[in-house]
Amino acid sequence: MIFSKYFYISIIAVIAVLLTGCLTAEHKEFRVSLNPDGKSGTATLLFSGIHSEQGNDTSDVTKDDFNSLISEYYQGKKIENSYNGARQFKKRLFLDKDILMGEVTFSFDDISELGFYRYKNTGPYMYYTLADGLFSSGQFEASNGTYAGEKMPFVFWDEGSRDFYVKVSLSSAQAPEKTLVPQYKAWAKK
Repeated sequence: MIFSKYFYISIIAVIAVLLTGCLTAEHKEFRVSLNPDGKSGTATLLFSGIHSEQGNDTSDVTKDDFNSLISEYYQGKKIENSYNGARQFKKRLFLDKDILMGEVTFSFDDISELGFYRYKNTGPYMYYTLADGLFSSGQFEASNGTYAGEKMPFVFWDEGSRDFYVKVSLSSAQAPEKTLVPQYKAWAKK
């Protein structure tokens, strides 16, 4: 669906390792600010509680997951290659009270490339909140817009809006979590 295809694929790429599918985060927040043209602007994605989900496999995959996070997404170009018209990417990993966080900021040329939609480019902005098959456990948590509800998982903002905020929960309560904080601390010392 056009609503979230480009945006969610690239967001999830920040923490998802498509081969193992074990990386996730507790929450994902994004903030979008439009320029006066109503089309271009800046975006910030914040992932809190980045960790590895164990799944049904009993082997410890945290080292491999962390190495993939660093080599493919933090230092690699997978995020940049997911966006047309986006530039000036800045990425950082950090700890906040012993919680692993990831942040990506960038500029974009067209808000529709982020999954926002306006019928015939007029009227209110809307955004589809469900993940595009990569994290089906994502649940809406908060926004500065109006959430239509579970049966219609869209957030709407007035036509004149210039600042957008959405927060979703990504983790599945069913899968055991493994922290990546020790791997991050060892990597940060290098």
